[in-house]
Amino acid sequence: MADTDVGWAHTQGLAGLLEPLPYRLFIGQVDEVDGPLEYPHLILWPPPATRPTVTLNGYGGEVTTTTQLTAVGRDPREAITALDRASAMLHRRRPVIEGRRCSLITQQPEAAGPPQPQRDEQARTPDGHAPYFTFALFTLHSSRSPDG
Repeated sequence: MADTDVGWAHTQGLAGLLEPLPYRLFIGQVDEVDGPLEYPHLILWPPPATRPTVTLNGYGGEVTTTTQLTAVGRDPREAITALDRASAMLHRRRPVIEGRRCSLITQQPEAAGPPQPQRDEQARTPDGHAPYFTFALFTLHSSRSPDG
């Protein structure tokens, strides 16, 4: 994998850790679905990677991403529960990304905790109500693997 594709690879690594959850996971947007959209669901928003300033040691392919994970539910409790479960799946875990050596995932320490769930007046659940959403930010660092 080229160093230019790392932001997407980080998102895919996080998505792999979330697979055991019973929620549909969308990446970047909510795609067309067959039938009514199921609640709750999760959305990972792929970020571009940031790279450090080159030092005397040179650049070793180090990158950092901060990825937003949004949970959407029919009510505040459903949104909070989905985000809690997803956050637990990512907390201090190390994704496997081919050609990369990954750090442990951390919840963005500088950001305030997830906001209280907000109503999304532009969307509707199958029963006609506005869904609720909340989100958290997760940071992942990686560098080129010595063997990759």
